[in-house]
Amino acid sequence: MNTWTIHQKIQAYCANNNMTDPHVSEYSWLRCYRHFHRSASEALALDRDHAALHLGFYLASWGMFRRSFLRWHSYTVHLGVIDQLVAPRFSALWKQEFGIGDNDSSPAPLILDAIKAVREAYGHFASQAGASDTLVTKVLFATFGCLPACDTYFRAGFRNCGFRYSCPDAAFVDGIFRFCKDHLAELRQEQTWIETEFAVRYPLMKIVDMCFWQTGWDQLQSKGGSGIGDKKQKL
Repeated sequence: MNTWTIHQKIQAYCANNNMTDPHVSEYSWLRCYRHFHRSASEALALDRDHAALHLGFYLASWGMFRRSFLRWHSYTVHLGVIDQLVAPRFSALWKQEFGIGDNDSSPAPLILDAIKAVREAYGHFASQAGASDTLVTKVLFATFGCLPACDTYFRAGFRNCGFRYSCPDAAFVDGIFRFCKDHLAELRQEQTWIETEFAVRYPLMKIVDMCFWQTGWDQLQSKGGSGIGDKKQKL
């Protein structure tokens, strides 16, 4: 994926999601991410309900209440997840922007541990089906910002660019960080472009998500996929 293609995909994503309108669902992610990063872990732990409401609304806005166990529960279904995210063992995941340096392999085991912890936190509510990879990665995407959201369109775009995907495992984490390292200059340019155009500063992993999501969207639309109404239903 060259510089021109990355910029093309980011421009298309922003246009399709009408980012000039601050009330569109695209900004549900930003408001959730900002809430978690403007508060210390101790504050999030003390105000678990507020954090769970932010997380729950973002997930609903991005389509995760459709065909999901979440639709049958109130926001309190996320309280156990909040408890996991603010646990001291994950404190290092709040302190960096992922994808920007040569040492991104070091937090990989902790990221995998966080995936497991979030999945287990939903386990009691998710019944036999369990919490999906899409749900778990969406949670980590809007909190730590350590991974993109592994939905239908993202996975299609990721594979279309020559990467393998089976689940959010060590190989996937390594592939994401390698992509960031190989295209850091281009991704940084897109960060700056979005900040200039829309007055928001997205972390690098959000740019990665947008790029692969739009790639997958374009690919599936060319095959007769569903319309733009499914945009944030990231299945």
